[in-house]
Amino acid sequence: MTLTILGSGAALPIGARRCSAQALNIGGFKLLIDCAEGTQDRIRYNHLRLQTLGTIIISHLHGDHFFGLPGLLSTMHLCGRTDPVTIVAPRGARQVIETTFELTGNHIGFDIEWHELDFDQGMQRILENRRCTVDAFPIVHSVPTYGFRITEANRAAGRERTYVYCCDTAYTDDLLPYISGADLLCLECTFANELADLARDRQHLTAGQAGRLAALAGARQLLLTHISARYREPEVLIEQASAEFENVVMAADNMRLEIGSNPQSQECQPKKNEAQQPDC
Repeated sequence: MTLTILGSGAALPIGARRCSAQALNIGGFKLLIDCAEGTQDRIRYNHLRLQTLGTIIISHLHGDHFFGLPGLLSTMHLCGRTDPVTIVAPRGARQVIETTFELTGNHIGFDIEWHELDFDQGMQRILENRRCTVDAFPIVHSVPTYGFRITEANRAAGRERTYVYCCDTAYTDDLLPYISGADLLCLECTFANELADLARDRQHLTAGQAGRLAALAGARQLLLTHISARYREPEVLIEQASAEFENVVMAADNMRLEIGSNPQSQECQPKKNEAQQPDC
């Protein structure tokens, strides 16, 4: 159950941090979580193959989580994809994609199986196969936004592992039933504690609030992401989250984590930035 961080920054991409995207490999089943602009470039940089991505889940329709999707689908078509793609996203995503392709004269030579989310309480099962289950739950942001709980199925040895992705959201204890007991809990920490008022106004978390939620949820490990571009040296965010919860990892682009492993064993492992032919 391997997670590759394709983008760990907030709304403004900078050189070291692109905007939100992650790839999760569960025994060969590959899932893309969010798709900011530049995601397909990060996929190639990490030597992941576009055509093996069969399911894409989008947390919300803000550009730093969604604007890379039209280009990614177009590239899949140009590379000759014929297998269908499943897209789970908030209501309106299908209209955006279909209108974009209609106005630009683009054509996609494969089917898209849409599952548009439109609920404001509880948890909903959105995917189940022999590798995992994926459940969506609503979180608190300025547009309809969902977190995802991904649980490994039928693990040969040991208990099932769980990954929870929750980005972007304001602080609320209402999240706890959905994020409890995660092996790896990924939370945004857009702002340091000193900007708590700004975080509240923009419906984001501070680093301390992320740590507090991880502690209350009984998570085994906390992954901090969605880092504001104002923090070129994000150690302060790690320190503030660690004051509330001890097992904290700061996401970095091109980092790979084996979910369930010792947090101290995780290292950023970027690939060589070499010229490549299109990797489809």
